[in-house]
Amino acid sequence: MTFLLAVAGGLLLFVLIHLTIGWFLASGLHKSALRIGGREIEEPGIWVRAFDGRSVTLAAMEPRRDIGHPGQTTMVFEGGTARLGDVTAAENLEITRKVLESVGQPPVCTDVLAECAPVELNPYVFLNDPSDVGLDFEEVTYDSELGDMGAWVVPGSEPSSWVVMAHGWTAHRQELLRMLPTFNRAGFNALIIDYRNDVGAPRDPSGMYRFSLTEWRDLESAVEFVENRGAERVALAGCSTGAALVMGFIENSNRTSSVTGLVLDSPNIVLSEAIRHGTKHVRATPLMIEVGLWIADLRWGVDWETTNYVERSDQFLDLPTLVFHGTSDHRVPIAVSRRLEAKVPNHVDLVEFPAAGHVMSWNADQARYESYLEAFLRRI
Repeated sequence: MTFLLAVAGGLLLFVLIHLTIGWFLASGLHKSALRIGGREIEEPGIWVRAFDGRSVTLAAMEPRRDIGHPGQTTMVFEGGTARLGDVTAAENLEITRKVLESVGQPPVCTDVLAECAPVELNPYVFLNDPSDVGLDFEEVTYDSELGDMGAWVVPGSEPSSWVVMAHGWTAHRQELLRMLPTFNRAGFNALIIDYRNDVGAPRDPSGMYRFSLTEWRDLESAVEFVENRGAERVALAGCSTGAALVMGFIENSNRTSSVTGLVLDSPNIVLSEAIRHGTKHVRATPLMIEVGLWIADLRWGVDWETTNYVERSDQFLDLPTLVFHGTSDHRVPIAVSRRLEAKVPNHVDLVEFPAAGHVMSWNADQARYESYLEAFLRRI
C-alpha cells in the first residue's frame, strides 16, 4: 500500500511539474509571439573597429548569427549606411567584411566597446522602398475585410502578369525588395502588401497574430485587387510566415484560378516546428514543451494542426512551387521544406543555401538565388 501511494504521489508530482512549466512556457509564447506588440529579443551589440570605405572590421562582445553571415547585409548607423559584402577575415569576435557602397562615416571604436556607439546590421539590404533597387512605384491601398491595407505597386512590362508578395511575421515590405528586381526583369507587375497586425494596419479581432489562420484572407483581397487591374496570371511570393499566408490562400480561397506559381522563402508553414526549433535552448524537456504547446492551444486557439500545411500539402498544392531555404535557419528548420518537397515532389523544387540564415538565402548567394528564380519565372 505504501508503495502504491508513493507511486501515485510521484505521478501526481510529475504531472503538476509538467503542467506548471507548460503553463509558463505557453505564457512566454503568448508574450513573445502571439500577442501583438510582444517583446522582441534583442541581439548583443555590434561595433566598428576599423573602416576605410573599402572594408570594415566589426566587433561584438557575444556571438551573433549575422555578423559573419556569408554574402550581403547593410550596416546602419547614425547619419548613414553601408552595404557590406563577403567576409574577408575572422578572428574571435572580430569580423572583417568588404564594403560595397557607403553613405556617411560610421563611428569607429578604438576604446572599450561598451563605451562606444554601436551600429546595426539589417539583412533586408535595401531599407526604404522600390526606388532603392531602381524601380518606380506607387503607394496604394487595397480593400480587405478589416479595411484599407497599404501596399506598393511596381509596374512591369507585361500588363496581365502580376506577383503578389507577402512579408514575414513582424517584418516589413522591404523584406521583399531583394527578390523584386528579378520579378521585374521577367515582366511582372508587383503588389507588395501589408496585412493585418502590421504597423498602421487594422488589427485582427483576436488581438493576436494568427500565423495565417485569418491573414490569408488579406492575401485573397490583394489577389482580387490585381485581378481588377487586369491580372490574368498571378504568382504569389511569401517570406517566412508570408509563405503560410500563401499556403492558407491556396488551400482555402475560391480565387486561385489565376495563380500560376508560388515562390516561398524560408517558409514558416509548420508553426509548431518553428516554435520547437526556437525553444531548443530552453531548459525544459521535450515533453514539457509539448505540454506548453497544448496549453497554448487551449488558452488561445493557436490551432497547431491547421497551421501545419505540410501535412495536407498533397491534398491542395498542385502548382509549380519554388522554395528557397538556408541550412542554418535558426527560426524555421530546413526539415520543414525538405518534408514539403518529399510530400509533393512533382510540384515543389527546393533550393538549399549552405550556411544561410532565416530569409537570407539571397544574401548568401545573390547570383545563384536569382538564376533559380529567373528560370522558374520563365517556366510559369
